[in-house]
Amino acid sequence: MTTAVGEAPGKILLVGEHAVVYGHPAIAIPLRGIRARAEVAFHRDSAIRMTAPDLGEFDVSMEQASPRLSPLLGLAESVRRYFGEESQGLRIHLESTIPIGRGMGSGAAAAIATVRGVCAALGRRLDAMQVAELAMESEKVFHGNPSGVDTAVVARNEPIYFVKRKPIRGIEVKRSEFRFVIADTGIESPTADVVEDVRIARDADRARYDSFFWELGSMASVAREMIRTGSPEELGLCMNHAHAVLQNIGVSCAELDHLVAAAVEHGALGAKLSGAGRGGAVIALVGAKADPEALDSALRLAGAQSVFTTVLNGAPAP
Repeated sequence: MTTAVGEAPGKILLVGEHAVVYGHPAIAIPLRGIRARAEVAFHRDSAIRMTAPDLGEFDVSMEQASPRLSPLLGLAESVRRYFGEESQGLRIHLESTIPIGRGMGSGAAAAIATVRGVCAALGRRLDAMQVAELAMESEKVFHGNPSGVDTAVVARNEPIYFVKRKPIRGIEVKRSEFRFVIADTGIESPTADVVEDVRIARDADRARYDSFFWELGSMASVAREMIRTGSPEELGLCMNHAHAVLQNIGVSCAELDHLVAAAVEHGALGAKLSGAGRGGAVIALVGAKADPEALDSALRLAGAQSVFTTVLNGAPAP
């Protein structure tokens, strides 16, 4: 049986989380060392069924699937309907190396991989933004009111400068290589819940929270210029400042703060929480004089369940 394949990387937010929900800029970068993979095969019946070993679900329909998996089955149906192939049966095998609920784009990557896999099986093509728009269907189920940044960066597989409802801009990396380490706390943090808590807090003190969001958006604009001009030290300072603002917003936690401190102490130029917060991951910018192995060990000793790396440079995305 011929099998088509769709793949997508993870992602991490560099600057701008929470502010991006309210129309301020954010920068997101792909995590190419971890990814989701969907293998799609035709079947003689007209049903769509999915297997996701990582979630402990095997050969399930939309009615049988868990709340995590059913949006992806619905998404596969949407792609099939988009191309007028409603009668074509599909069997989808989905696997992912991206930690779930840590702000690394596991849901977006699974959705993008599913769309690409179904398109490949049907012999159809969509550009990156068409794929991202379709994938937003399942992201809305997962996260309630997503900004769209996750699906955009995962679909494009390149660093992006994102403002809600505005054209997405890639970021050219000219003069420097930026190496990041991502430390996973191992604490699952439901994005929708944290975003809703921040919304409630903003409703109670709008002026204060809007000033925080404006500051984070400004940091995103500064960070974009630091990447363009090859200024890692300044980018590190920007990241440190963004983490302090996120602490004031109330979305950090002791585990995240401990990892941030450990990263800076062991040679990171800057570090901050990434994503919704209250768990999830920390992203740290590795300085030229830092020992990557020592930094990795320090983060694990400070409580990181796992550590990943990703690099931004002028090379084309694979």
